[in-house]
This record gives sequence, structure tokens and C-alpha cells, in this order.
Amino acid sequence: MVLRYRRGMVRPVGLVASVALGLGACTGGGSGSSAGGPGAARAEAAAFELDCEGSATDTSGQVYCVRTDTRTGDVLKVDMSKLAISNGPVGAAAGPPGRYVTECVAVNMAERSDFACVRLNTESGELLLVNLQKVESTPK
Repeated sequence: MVLRYRRGMVRPVGLVASVALGLGACTGGGSGSSAGGPGAARAEAAAFELDCEGSATDTSGQVYCVRTDTRTGDVLKVDMSKLAISNGPVGAAAGPPGRYVTECVAVNMAERSDFACVRLNTESGELLLVNLQKVESTPK
């Protein structure tokens, strides 16, 4: 998972994102491809990419995400306040590898730290704010 952090933040994010997903594959940087096992075929190029970044000062912080349509080049900012929020496990119907990607980012402030994950369906462009308190953990 490719994530960028401000203010020297270091965390085992790949593990946290995998736990949040509960799916078999998690890639960052909106690549739209599945990590898969040895010899796994790479998925076709994704129709959409997702990139998230944290911005923080000593007193406030915010997560910013943009979604890019790789066919047209259209870039949209993601209004996190209007996304559907998961209220339980986030698994969906099976599809081809690379159908879903998740971007997670941490925002650190002097007295608080926030961690957010957004899941993107690379086929439809649907976005979901993942409620990390509601999804299952791995290993069980």
C-alpha cells in the first residue's frame, strides 16, 4: 500500500488497512490491481483511481481524497461527509481481482490522531467510508 504521511508519522498501515478491509487484496495509490498470490494474473486497468492524503496542524486535521476517472481524466474531490458509511462487514459480491481498492490515511494533531479508510469500487466508481469499529479483524 502506498501512503504518504505528514509530520513524520510512522505506522504499520498495511496491516491496519488489511484488517479494515477483511478482503483478500488491498492495494494503495489507486492502482486497481490485486496483490494476489504467486503467479496471480494482474487485473485489467481500473476505470477509477483513488488518492487520499492527510493534512494537519497542531490544532486541526482533515483527510482529503480525490477520485480520477482513468478513461476521461476527470478528477473529482471526494466529499467525505456525503459518503455512505459501512455499518458492518464490507464484503460484497465476488468479482474480478482488482475490483476494490482501499486508501487509508492518518492525520496527527498535537492532542488527537484520526485514521480514515475509503473503499473504491474500481468498476463503478462507488465510494464507501469504512467504519473501522464495525468491520471484522484478521487473524481471528
